[in-house]
Amino acid sequence: MTVLSPTNGTSTVGLVFYPGARVAPDAYYASLAPLVRRSNVTVFVPKMPFNVALLDVGAAGEVRSRYPRIRTWFVGGHSLGGVAACRYASSHDVRGLVQFASYCDTNVSERPIDVLSVTGSRDTVLDREAYRESRNLLPQNATVREIAGMNHTEFGSYRGQRGDSRATISYDVAHRRLADILVPWLSKSGTATA
Repeated sequence: MTVLSPTNGTSTVGLVFYPGARVAPDAYYASLAPLVRRSNVTVFVPKMPFNVALLDVGAAGEVRSRYPRIRTWFVGGHSLGGVAACRYASSHDVRGLVQFASYCDTNVSERPIDVLSVTGSRDTVLDREAYRESRNLLPQNATVREIAGMNHTEFGSYRGQRGDSRATISYDVAHRRLADILVPWLSKSGTATA
C-alpha cells in the first residue's frame, strides 16, 4: 500500500483511493501529493489483487481499521477503481466520494455524502455513454468538472493506456489542474482541517 502522510502527523482526514485496473498504487503519488501538502489529508492507495480494485471493494474498511486516529474518511478511485469506491460508499459511512475518469454502477444518490467527479476532455478510455447514463446515480449536488486537454493516464503517472488519446497538456499541468479542483473541493467540505 502507498501511504502519503503529512509531515506534521496531525491529519485526522483520510482518503482511501482505489487505483485503476492494472495500475500500480504508486502511480498516483504525483497526482495526490498536493492534497497531502495543501490540505493535511492522509492518502492511502491499497495494492489490489491482480491490480484490479473490483476484486477487493472492502479494502477501504481494512485501511480504516488500521488507522483509528483518522476521524473523517473519503473514498475515491480512478477508472474502475472509482467504480469500486462507489460500491464501498454505497453501504459504508464515508464523508465523500472522489471519482477520476470514472462513474458509479451503484446508486448513491440518496446517501449523505459529497461527490466530486473529474474527467479529462482528451480521455477516450472512459465509457462516455455509461458515464452520462450513470449521472442520476450520484447526488444532485455532486460537483462535476472536466479538465481540458487531459487524458485518462494523466490522472496518475503512467504511460501506455490502450485506447487513450494523446493529451494536449503535460502531466505536470494536468496534476496541477487536478489539485486546483480537488483541494478546494475537499476544503469546502469543512473536513480538510478536522
